[in-house]
Amino acid sequence: MKNKSRFLCLAISFFLITPWVFAAERILIQVHLFQGVWMEGQPGLKQAEVLAAASRPELSSLKDKVTGSESELTVAVINALSDLYGLQTVEDLFVHEKQWNGKVPLLDDVVLGKLVAYRIKLAPKMLSPQKFTLRATISKTNEGSLRTERTRETELNEAYKTTKNDKMMEVIVDQELVLEVGDPVIVGVPYGGRAYFMMVLATVGDSGAKKPEPEKARKPDLVAAPNAIIQVRPSYPEELRQRHIGGEIGLRIKIDEKGIVQGVNIVKPLHPYLNYSTVQAFRNWKFESVLRKGKPVPAEFLYTYNFNPLDYAQENAWGEETYGETDPLSLEKLRTVLGRSGDYCDKLAGAVLDFFCEERIKETHYSLLKNIHWAMLIVKNEPMGDGWIMVGKNVQIMDPKLTKRNDFLCDYQIVRKGGKIDERRFILKENGRKIAEQKKILEERRFSGLSSLFAPLRVLAGDRQPRFNYRIIDEEKIRSKKAHVIEAVPKSGNEDGIWSARIWVDKESYQILKCEIEGVPIDGYEDVLNDCAILNIKPIFLTTHEYGIEKSGVTFPSGSKVHVAYPGIDYRGPIEKLSINLAYDKYKFFTVETEPKIIK
Repeated sequence: MKNKSRFLCLAISFFLITPWVFAAERILIQVHLFQGVWMEGQPGLKQAEVLAAASRPELSSLKDKVTGSESELTVAVINALSDLYGLQTVEDLFVHEKQWNGKVPLLDDVVLGKLVAYRIKLAPKMLSPQKFTLRATISKTNEGSLRTERTRETELNEAYKTTKNDKMMEVIVDQELVLEVGDPVIVGVPYGGRAYFMMVLATVGDSGAKKPEPEKARKPDLVAAPNAIIQVRPSYPEELRQRHIGGEIGLRIKIDEKGIVQGVNIVKPLHPYLNYSTVQAFRNWKFESVLRKGKPVPAEFLYTYNFNPLDYAQENAWGEETYGETDPLSLEKLRTVLGRSGDYCDKLAGAVLDFFCEERIKETHYSLLKNIHWAMLIVKNEPMGDGWIMVGKNVQIMDPKLTKRNDFLCDYQIVRKGGKIDERRFILKENGRKIAEQKKILEERRFSGLSSLFAPLRVLAGDRQPRFNYRIIDEEKIRSKKAHVIEAVPKSGNEDGIWSARIWVDKESYQILKCEIEGVPIDGYEDVLNDCAILNIKPIFLTTHEYGIEKSGVTFPSGSKVHVAYPGIDYRGPIEKLSINLAYDKYKFFTVETEPKIIK
């Protein structure tokens, strides 16, 4: 009887303990270290802080990224830290993974950085299959202790010897944590005018399988260019045509066995916008199949396209206005709205203006990996609707280490007289730092090119209306004012960088209350144009302007937003490229003069 009781106790103990053991054998501990730099004026950290989703709801979105790629989680952490602390930059120092079997009391490793070596000590202790304590200690050698001309193997050996001497190491993080599987925790530690941020994540499973070596793509032999069966003419903005920016652009085109274009590379570039528009157009071309031994095969060939200002000038006869309404009453209402809002835009276009205001600009840039050309070799492009999707291997194209954030406070001035515009931004603060130089001008085309005040003129001015098709799609309230919502679509498909637009027109005064434009500006966003030419994609590019300030019958911008993302690269959704927020306040007007009647 005693033996049976003993056996029963052992069996129960086995079943209770076994899940813990097997769970522990599959626990992978990931340690990720970042370094942040504060914007001037930010208080920074006074002591170490532990951030978890349970205590900081801003971090709850990180849990959704745990099952994604390592780079995707890195980007999410950088964004979260930047938003929480108002950091100017966040540098990704290293990521280290270690398997834990639930028995080893101390995990001790060395990681090489660019200039220093790091020693990582992890002391975990199991509390339950999904929960354990962990003491994480990270130390580093002195700056510049690694000599880059030596082999990494030699550096690693010598760094390992150095890190064994605690007197030669500086402890930067030493924290006791309670971790749950799948729930990332971040520790922030002050360090001079900067801070270190350690993210620790525990997951169940083996350490990442060995990453596959890049496939060596064989470059096919070039063939003679086959005849084009379907052609789509690239967009040639009138502004570039009038500036006589044109000529031949050289392409390397890849087609499948059916003659459908699979990829377009620029080998002889022109203006960034013309490079971009050419790639966009040629994605929709189709050529005759290339035959080899009587069978159609994939092929690549060189092709030349010519942007001739004279040829395109013959196409710019837009004809009469086209309306997207068939009902007589709706058509009459649309004509009235377009006529009177067009009058407003024409008056604004000829107005004499002299004012300044305070402008706050916040922007975040993400950059492509430097080896994007190599990354593109291991994926397959497939057309899907208006965009292309990459299938096969999941490719991370954005480099979280190159994320940049800017915060400008400007004295924004506009003087318009005799048809000439003098627009200036004098920087008052840059990334929290006051500018000692009194007249430092912010000269960035990506801001001045937005032209928030005059953006509606691109769509509704009288001389522009023949270029668009219009319809009233809705009625909405904006700041307690009733507005017609007008949709405008270019007849050419792309009118000086505009693909489509929506304009909110006050039902009583016919002033512009809001303007939303989809399309890439011709100047100021060359990095976006170049990226999209490389990736063979059409970006998401949406600019929104709101007009909440009124003076002498003219509405002035209260805020603008720019959102840019790259679709079709990752099955999880569009990848963020650029975000800009502009806010206008504290207007001071010297002159706002128009003709006596702004609205007929």
